[in-house]
Amino acid sequence: MSIREISFPSNNGRDTVKAWAYSPLGKPRGVIQLIHGYGEHSRRYLHMIGKFNAAGFVVYADDHIGHGKTGYDGGTLGDPHSGGYMTYVKDEKALHDIAVADYPDIPYFVFGHSWGSMLARCYAAHYGEDIAGLMLCGLCSQWQGCEDGYNNEELRAAVKANPSQPAGDWFARVFSGMTDRIENPNSAADWIANDPRVVADHAGDMFNTFDTTIELVWDFCELYHFIESDEWAPMVPTKIPVYLIAGDQDPCGNYGEGLYHVANLLARTGNKTTTRAYTGYRHEIHNELDIRDEVEDGLIAFVNGVLA
Repeated sequence: MSIREISFPSNNGRDTVKAWAYSPLGKPRGVIQLIHGYGEHSRRYLHMIGKFNAAGFVVYADDHIGHGKTGYDGGTLGDPHSGGYMTYVKDEKALHDIAVADYPDIPYFVFGHSWGSMLARCYAAHYGEDIAGLMLCGLCSQWQGCEDGYNNEELRAAVKANPSQPAGDWFARVFSGMTDRIENPNSAADWIANDPRVVADHAGDMFNTFDTTIELVWDFCELYHFIESDEWAPMVPTKIPVYLIAGDQDPCGNYGEGLYHVANLLARTGNKTTTRAYTGYRHEIHNELDIRDEVEDGLIAFVNGVLA
């Protein structure tokens, strides 16, 4: 594996996005653009990136505005200054353009986890014409907290008045009830993973934060509303095969039901979909030590199947 750091201007007009290209030995068989989740960063996927490289794929990944090294280096961790959720999507398009300029003649795939899966769904709807395959992990669907936030006039007014103000209790309200089905949870973040070491690792990572501005919470709710609306699936090119995976104890996807809801939305409009629910697992199935290789092997098998 060789690693190249990339910087490019964000569409928010303020920040410089930090990104990385991870290249395999020899000529790549395809490009995989990796889109990370809310409150985290792309280097939490190094194990997965290594597996993709070993399988012959070059991986491009960035840290979103307000996130990871982009936010940390700019002193804006938790503060995206986005002006709307499409800014994140346009930044992903900018990274796509860099990747395609580097490798113009090989298939291009997109992987997204959690909020990254939401961004990937939006990206596919707006810019999906050259996507050879879409991988959605930790699906966010049938999430009542997001819909309640989107429809809350008080939240809308607060964002309009001052999008840079601290989120306060709005984050907790959108993410309420996340541990309701966990017996004796150790923390409010136990929904992230079964393995307490993964939860602790997330909490101790200086590039992670759930301490955000109200704008980031609103971006999350507004993006969620779009990808769950009736207009989303018909916008996704029907030629894109989609692989959808989640833990069936993940509250972000309504404990498995959201996984099949999204698959059905896509199947009805003509996309070929494949689903896999991981029984007994929560949100970060790709970070659970006992199944992460299985999860990653499934992603690679999907990509190989598309290429075949």
